[in-house]
Amino acid sequence: MNLSIASRARPLKQSEIRAMTAKAVELGGVNLSQGLCDLPTPDPVKEAAALAIARDCNTYAPLNGLKALRERIATKLLKYNRITADPETEISVMSGATGAYTCALLALLETGDKVLTFEPFYGYHVNVLKLFGFEPVFVRLAPPDWRIDFGLLEETLAKGVRAVVLNTPANPTGKVFTRVELQAIGALCSRYGVSIVTDEIYEYIVFAGHEHVSVASLDGLFERTVTVSGFSKTFAMTGWRLGYAAGPAAVIEKMSLISDLLYICAPHPLQAGLAAALPSFGESYYKNLPVMYDSKRRILTRGLEAYGFEVLPLEGTYFLLADYRKCYGGISSLEAAGRLLEEKTIASVPAASFFSGGHDETWLRFCFAKEDGELGRASELLSG
Repeated sequence: MNLSIASRARPLKQSEIRAMTAKAVELGGVNLSQGLCDLPTPDPVKEAAALAIARDCNTYAPLNGLKALRERIATKLLKYNRITADPETEISVMSGATGAYTCALLALLETGDKVLTFEPFYGYHVNVLKLFGFEPVFVRLAPPDWRIDFGLLEETLAKGVRAVVLNTPANPTGKVFTRVELQAIGALCSRYGVSIVTDEIYEYIVFAGHEHVSVASLDGLFERTVTVSGFSKTFAMTGWRLGYAAGPAAVIEKMSLISDLLYICAPHPLQAGLAAALPSFGESYYKNLPVMYDSKRRILTRGLEAYGFEVLPLEGTYFLLADYRKCYGGISSLEAAGRLLEEKTIASVPAASFFSGGHDETWLRFCFAKEDGELGRASELLSG
């Protein structure tokens, strides 16, 4: 081979999540690994996007997104998140929440900067950091209620951390950070001059007894925070790649320019379709989301527990962690995921995918954003 691979790309390999997905498809089993929400996208969104395509809405969109969609986002941010953001200067539509997250890092950080994430972490958050030459550092949350060691957090921030990545509700733990926790994190970030990038893509999937709080809505923290979110989880449209960021105008301007260089724009007809469809969704739609997903969680939990798994407490998202020791003993999570796939043709994700430094736990992660029939089939496979 005459072409050489860049050092940043050499460590890259297919994630365990995608590998499990491929194997599940090969075996004709049930894929509960990757967050491939197979629920239908609501008809108003599909119909409005199809109409936009039919009307030849095919040119590049503005680099910060369609004005109509930015205005819808601003209204939603104010009503739901309690964030006041100017749609002209403080909001930008990008290629998915991951695209917005990437642009936030590139706008805020220099190569080699330290970025703190809580672990268990979402792999893409950490792998994007590594790809662009930032240094991830970690503070581990204590299960089963995912408590934060604030002494350790302050000690870590004091060692030159430039940014904190928050994910609330969090993948894979399902933790919903409380207002008190976010205020304490924000105070520490203010004390040490640390930026905050918060991924809130699961914001509407929060179960009873818990509340989604946006850190940028708290006193004095909007100017320190880039809020990343999108529409993939709310409207079951993960492949549409429509996300957005909100934050201080100077940062959003640079993020939009970076997004233009990397992606040009998020899909124009899909932006137009979503902007047209959003007003048709009333309050009941958003309130029903956690009710629907809680029902699916219960279906899967019953099947897992009948087989011997112990499901960890869950506050939000459409993922759950389950301890497999009663099923498989103290083997590694990768081995346990392999056994479950081979013996029951059910794909999951090993806990090792969510930790640094080779750390492992006796958990598997399962996605329950599936049709009830598919979750029932998983339960049947477990009982067979």
